[in-house]
Amino acid sequence: MARDLAHDVGPRALTRKEEVKMGKVGFIGCGSMGSMLADGFLRAGIIVPEKIIISNRSATKLEALANRWKGVTVSSDNRRVARESDLLFICVKPLDVLPVLQEIRPDLSIVAHLCSIAGCVTIDDIERQFPGPVTKVIPSLTSEVKEGISLVCHNAKVSESQKERLQNLLAAIGKAVPIKETDFEVAADLTSCAPGMIAAIFDNFVQAGIRHSEIPSDVAYRMVVSTLFGTAKLLTERGIDFGEMIRRVATKGGITEEGVKVLNRHLPAVFDDVFRSTLSKHDLVKEKIKDMGRIMTLPG
Repeated sequence: MARDLAHDVGPRALTRKEEVKMGKVGFIGCGSMGSMLADGFLRAGIIVPEKIIISNRSATKLEALANRWKGVTVSSDNRRVARESDLLFICVKPLDVLPVLQEIRPDLSIVAHLCSIAGCVTIDDIERQFPGPVTKVIPSLTSEVKEGISLVCHNAKVSESQKERLQNLLAAIGKAVPIKETDFEVAADLTSCAPGMIAAIFDNFVQAGIRHSEIPSDVAYRMVVSTLFGTAKLLTERGIDFGEMIRRVATKGGITEEGVKVLNRHLPAVFDDVFRSTLSKHDLVKEKIKDMGRIMTLPG
């Protein structure tokens, strides 16, 4: 049977008194993930627009978000966002995280809850710049349709109330899965990176089908996407695992079995190579970040 991944508890509705008491949720960076998180929280109604403040280098993205959500505060000033936020998401590229932290450090409250969504930036890297509550969060683009897995790891200074608030927010757009930081890279490949990898796999699958038939590309694409959706529903709603799915479709001596044999012969090496490549890239970026952190802490 398929195992539930997370504490799949829906967000507790906040009372108006609780909303007033809680400080603002800030976002530094309004790119793909930053805007996805803000839009998702607002669409779910887990937070009111007046409780969100966002900064970004591109004014165009900020204006678009402000037009979608009346009441959201937008700014070009990262330090202002840091000053006004009790919960602050750093949604910039990994190599930009430490410079942003150095910029906003004078404005961060020691009890502010800092959340970084940059996979290659470790909690230790962040703690060298900010000694307060830190959480590492790796969301997935699929949270845009409330089906995302968000990987979560806290440092020791994150309070239970801070954990609960973050859990409520993330539960509104999918599932929050607590995980050891040492497993983040592989888990991120399986969740956050997976939509792109799955798209690449099935794009190649569709293209192969087109090469061996006269099926129009748009028709082949729609057939495969619909089948993917149905397969995911079967796996989740019927609680079956991959092995059972294969057994139910690939009957002994049948056509599907021949295809599965080919996949089982070649795919293990392909996916081992995928993980070797992505983990090597993770290590390279992490080393660059550590070098940057060492330079930032040099005296003078």
